Amino acid sequence: MGLRDPGPGEVLVRIVCAGVCHSDVGQADGEWSHRLPVVLGHEGSAVVEAVGPGVTGVEPGQRAVLDMAPGCGACRHCVSGRPILCQDALDAMGEGRLIGAPTPYSLRGEPVATYALLGCYSELAVVSERSIVVLPEGVPADVAALVGCAVVTGVGAAFETIDVAAGSRGAVIGAGGVGVNAIQGARVRGAAEIMAIDPAPARREQSQRFGATHQLDPSDEDDLVALRQVAPREGFDWSIVTVGSSDAIRLGVDITRPSGVTCVVGLTREGIQTEIDMLEVVTYEKTIRGSAYGTVPARLLMPRILDLYLQGALLLDELVSHRYPLERVNEAFELSREAAGLRVVLSISGDGRF
Repeated sequence: MGLRDPGPGEVLVRIVCAGVCHSDVGQADGEWSHRLPVVLGHEGSAVVEAVGPGVTGVEPGQRAVLDMAPGCGACRHCVSGRPILCQDALDAMGEGRLIGAPTPYSLRGEPVATYALLGCYSELAVVSERSIVVLPEGVPADVAALVGCAVVTGVGAAFETIDVAAGSRGAVIGAGGVGVNAIQGARVRGAAEIMAIDPAPARREQSQRFGATHQLDPSDEDDLVALRQVAPREGFDWSIVTVGSSDAIRLGVDITRPSGVTCVVGLTREGIQTEIDMLEVVTYEKTIRGSAYGTVPARLLMPRILDLYLQGALLLDELVSHRYPLERVNEAFELSREAAGLRVVLSISGDGRF
């Protein structure tokens, strides 16, 4: 496969590690339309190899976590601190290219699409300079990769999207890689009660180490009925839904108290609709918030997360449940489909270490 040189404002990087996110697996399974062929992978750590014309803030040799939402840097969303909403970036992402530039990948003279502006399942990649978030010392490559999506998305939902209040009560639906980060984000913010709702016994059990105070199996209909019945008087202040399921989203709304907030992080399949009782939303003044990539610029949130990790306040090493070489990516995808473990990390170049 061919790779062009970095253009203006672009950087050539060597990918060291990449996480296996459900978005990659779902894309491979056809849950959303995308141009094919495509280089998947949007959760990665890398070393800068070379810089393109005009790049001044990045140097070869720097270790980095990659930001898949760099934005164009100039539109109203970018200048107001919301690059995740940049329409130029979203257009480029949907078309499998970079912002203002073609995809860097090719095969036998034909373009190969780039996934999520990065394409981390390749030893070498060309990305925007704005996608480089330089790492402090002491952060291993596998941890850095997961900060690129699972951590910033989960922690950001708790920190930024709904601003979890100290002493509050909440529930996180889905205790996988994103879910446990939402849990520990709420824990760091001082939540008094955090319920982890997940059908997998192992995930419910391990959610405790990240800060869950209670666990619930959603297949237990009696418990769900009880939660819904008490919601008007004793419901949760907030819920974070990390599962791309209409049932999970409805549950998240149902179990919050009047004036409660439901934060939806999980992506449903393309074309799937979710029915919500708007009479209850209006009468009880409930709020439903979408949360994409932690809401605020990742280049601001990621350093805060890494600092908390280095202080021991966030558990990130514990997120890595499996390590595979890139050649075993199909096995890694199957683990994700089975909801086994928390996060699989692929070693893309070398032994997966900086």
